[in-house]
Amino acid sequence: MAEHMQRVLDLPGDAGPKVKELASFAAVEVGLTTGGMQQRMTQAWTIVTELPAAHEAASAGRITTAHLRVIESETRAARLDPGVDAGQRARVVEALVAVAERSSTSELRARAKRIVNEVLSEPLQVRHDAARQQRRVELFDAGDGMSDVVARVPTLEGTAILDRLTQAARGKPKDDPRTFDQFRADAFQELLLAGVVPEDLHGVSPITAHVSILIPATTLLDDDEQDPAVRALDFPAALDGKVLVDRDTARRIAGTASVWERLFTDPVTGVAVTVDTYRVPRLQRLWLQARDGGCRGPGCARPALRSDVDHTIDWAKGGTTTLGNLGHLCRSCHTLKHDSRWAVRQLPGGVFEWTSPIGRVITDVPEPIGPVFTDMPRRSPPSTATRAERRRRTQEAVERMAADRDRMLAGLPPDPDASPPPLPPDPLGVWTAAVSQVLGPPAPF
Repeated sequence: MAEHMQRVLDLPGDAGPKVKELASFAAVEVGLTTGGMQQRMTQAWTIVTELPAAHEAASAGRITTAHLRVIESETRAARLDPGVDAGQRARVVEALVAVAERSSTSELRARAKRIVNEVLSEPLQVRHDAARQQRRVELFDAGDGMSDVVARVPTLEGTAILDRLTQAARGKPKDDPRTFDQFRADAFQELLLAGVVPEDLHGVSPITAHVSILIPATTLLDDDEQDPAVRALDFPAALDGKVLVDRDTARRIAGTASVWERLFTDPVTGVAVTVDTYRVPRLQRLWLQARDGGCRGPGCARPALRSDVDHTIDWAKGGTTTLGNLGHLCRSCHTLKHDSRWAVRQLPGGVFEWTSPIGRVITDVPEPIGPVFTDMPRRSPPSTATRAERRRRTQEAVERMAADRDRMLAGLPPDPDASPPPLPPDPLGVWTAAVSQVLGPPAPF
């Protein structure tokens, strides 16, 4: 499909009508609309020509076509961003392929948003402000007298809406014949149409939505208050540890929070290591919520707020109620663990190792929720030159470049007898000093 598309694009003249014509022929053969076929052709061409690493991984069977489609859709913003060069795009695709080889499509989609966000030239806040202008409500006919109501709203408010309906459904009377989803749907329409809580929707009125959001300390500072070295380490806030949240929303939530928990992350891996709060009884659950972000079952992406804390080694079998033996599992994965031949063990660092009934081992590593630091290249020893000597060398370098420019404008080659003066030593010295002032001296290890 991509090959046929490329042949059309190589023809002289406007390729648009030719692509549409080709799509119309193919659509008739496979029973699709012309628009749908053209979309598939474009997607195939994009994957083959612009995402070769992902295409190769799918061809070799390391990832599925579903993973391939997720990579194509999630990297679209990076491909359309003129500020992202080819090298950055290639590194993003390689990182997503590595994630896809060990994750489900839902996990891949969540991690892809963070990976792509790191290379986009426009800040998340700017993109959110533009996307917010597109909020709307739409109605789609689902047949049999039913319809789908779809609302595009900011993620924070959307999560709070669903959480309120979910809590209402959990509080429904035992003799209520409606299912969990039916109850949520009824509460949704009654609250919108009547504007009041009907008598048969028990438990809706007093409910306050609960939202878990991780906010880096640097996000709460004004831009002019941040040291440049700290601003370079900016890490976006995240809803349920997965969905990126813009800075204004994070600050708004921070201003209304009744309780604060302080979270510390490992500076190398970015994974949660500890948390403290004034509410000590919730300490362990909050730590696990921050570390796990969601259900740790194989291929599951259900948020931690809608999952249960499970003993990896059952308490009845001697398992301890410690952080190294606890993790979030949704009801479905909890049942899978106990009522099937799946086996799981928890390794150091909160890593879960699942073994399927056919012997395949799946490793689930906690998603970093803080910035990740890597080793800096070793610098040369500090220079012993005086300040006056460094100024003199810099001035000589400037004069040399000016002389070379004048010779070039005059059509003359560079002076072969003039040896270029050395560059000013330790170009990162000022930056290193600034970081030392912010972070303090390095730890003794």
